[in-house]
Amino acid sequence: MLWWALAGFFLWLAFREIYHGFVPRKGFSQPHEIFKSYVLITLLIAAAIAYTPLRYWHFERFLTGKARILSESDKATVHCNTLFDTLFDPNSLAAGHANPWTGEIVLQKPWCGVLMDYLRHPEEMDPQGIASLNLFVHETMHIRGELNEAVTECQAIQRHYRAARLLGIDSDTVARQSGLLYYQSQYQDRGRIGGMQAAYYSDQCAPGKAMDENLADSTWNP
Repeated sequence: MLWWALAGFFLWLAFREIYHGFVPRKGFSQPHEIFKSYVLITLLIAAAIAYTPLRYWHFERFLTGKARILSESDKATVHCNTLFDTLFDPNSLAAGHANPWTGEIVLQKPWCGVLMDYLRHPEEMDPQGIASLNLFVHETMHIRGELNEAVTECQAIQRHYRAARLLGIDSDTVARQSGLLYYQSQYQDRGRIGGMQAAYYSDQCAPGKAMDENLADSTWNP
């Protein structure tokens, strides 16, 4: 919101300069000459300030469309928290959270940015980027109504490949390796670390075990 306000302020400065080039200022009988360089500079500053929120707004809409497909719910909406949002979010210690009753999915800063960067270069297999993709899928699974974290995480892992393709990862190999790398490393680490991380882990989350949904496009399928 602050970024939009700043961009609006500089747009107003440009508009004011143009307006008074045709309409005299109060106390003047003639309009003043429009300083074109001033108008150009204020417009460029406004555009530069508006670029970041506009970029994230567009990404939120993109993620929302994919979340609705993955969750099979038209209620799903994705919001990327700014630093200010995160500071005042009651769930700020969580990387993300979702409300299955309202459909709202929130990704804390900087996870939307990490995911955005990862989708530009998925072939680099950046561990944090892979985690950001899985985070998005995990929170989307909550919108389906599942509240148990271990079950939700396992559902997300099995749909990691599907989500990767939906989010624009064109390479079938890269999309599948992304999910398998998460499952084989970061997910298994949750079980070894224990504590709060253990709530997201189950040894039944494996091919052929209790949590296997036997999805046709499961990350586990060859």
